Amino acid sequence: MVYGQTVTECRQKEAEKRAQIAAGLYESGKNITVDKYFDRWIQAKEGSVTEATLRIDKMLYNGVKDIPIDSAGTVFGALKLPKVEVQNIRDLQNALKEKDSTRTTNDRINLLKSIFKAAVDERIITWNPAAPVKPLKRTEEQARNNIHRALTKKETAAFLEKAKEECSAYYNLYVFLLNTGLRLGEAGALTVFDVPAKTARIERTITRTLGGGYEIGQDTKTAAGKRTVPLKEAALEAWHRQQAINAMLYGSGDTGKPVFRSTRGALIVASSVDADIRSICQKAGIERFTAHAFRDTFATRCVEAGVEVKSLQEILGHTDVSMTLGLYAHGSEERKAEQLKAVNFT
Repeated sequence: MVYGQTVTECRQKEAEKRAQIAAGLYESGKNITVDKYFDRWIQAKEGSVTEATLRIDKMLYNGVKDIPIDSAGTVFGALKLPKVEVQNIRDLQNALKEKDSTRTTNDRINLLKSIFKAAVDERIITWNPAAPVKPLKRTEEQARNNIHRALTKKETAAFLEKAKEECSAYYNLYVFLLNTGLRLGEAGALTVFDVPAKTARIERTITRTLGGGYEIGQDTKTAAGKRTVPLKEAALEAWHRQQAINAMLYGSGDTGKPVFRSTRGALIVASSVDADIRSICQKAGIERFTAHAFRDTFATRCVEAGVEVKSLQEILGHTDVSMTLGLYAHGSEERKAEQLKAVNFT
């Protein structure tokens, strides 16, 4: 199987692949191992998906290929592709759930389903041994109920007050995220040219490269992610404060680089920002959270203020309304109690 963005590209790749098969560069179907077929599968996807997708696929597969699946110590990736059985996948699933979260385990098995489906399409195997394996039922508390959650107004005030008191290098970033609902990578990719007036043009985001580094990609997380977000006064003030700080640190001519950066002047990454948040939470005496909670909080405050869900969907850059309602618009306990007080049942 080959992948491509156009018919012409697919035909070109098909011709190249047929030539390689004819030259004996591809192992025959009955002898190819799962490892080697995965290499072929991922190579065929290059150019038709983003580097981030390729990196995630490789990461997921690396978590399964070295797991022993029999008493002799044979690792999964060394199995001959046509010899893989349903029980092998089930044994693999059982081994994975001991070391990974339910979500990661299911993601790894779903990847195998895609790989074996491609092998069926190529007629290397006659059926997909991963297809009958059902996903595990998620038992862990969802992230939105702990570190991915909407902050209360009291928590928000306490956090920002402590961040300002501690002179956090990310204070302006926190205010900006809270007042825009942007993803961290989206905010970290913004330059002065992306905020011409009182709006922010979201056209790029920070992504991981195949080598494990970071770069500003040429696209957003999804097609709906490309959008224009109106900026509240608090967001604009934080934006201009950060620009003034950058002018002092890097000079007034430093306009082509992102406005929000790491403490070393590099691209911001979640690990560094979340470490700073964790430190501030400890000092402020509030439950820890991650940078994503600012987005959750923004959405929740918007719903509480009566912002139309369709408008909120567009501001957040979601593909559909159900995602907006299902993931982010969680009413606070205080708000629920307040609303119930106004309801008469008799």
